[in-house]
Amino acid sequence: MTDPDSNNFPRYVYKILSEEPPNPLPHTLSLTPLDRQDGFIHLSSDWRVPQTAGMYFGEFTTIWLLRVDTDVARAEKAQFKWGDPGCVHMYAEDKTKWARMGEGVVVGVRKVSRGLEEEWGQVLDGNEWK
Repeated sequence: MTDPDSNNFPRYVYKILSEEPPNPLPHTLSLTPLDRQDGFIHLSSDWRVPQTAGMYFGEFTTIWLLRVDTDVARAEKAQFKWGDPGCVHMYAEDKTKWARMGEGVVVGVRKVSRGLEEEWGQVLDGNEWK
């Protein structure tokens, strides 16, 4: 059964990592401890990335943004649900498995850095990071 809310998602959503992902990306990336704990993969819509980075990655001066293609993920049976405004939760259709994040589902990786005096909202405010 398909979640009707799953069709209302943007084509691309973003995963924020505090550590550089492997290059090249493997077929399946390891889960973050938070994703494993919460039972879904935490993602953000494009407009939410600056807020999410500021709230949860404020201690870091470099982050990596993984651009996730929701169409490819849905073709692999992933489901998406909205959390707080702009927060996206990705689940596997089969609740005994995890939705796959990795090469093919992730269609772009961008390293973003900020100065010690800058906030993530300043650095990520705009489209050049997408």
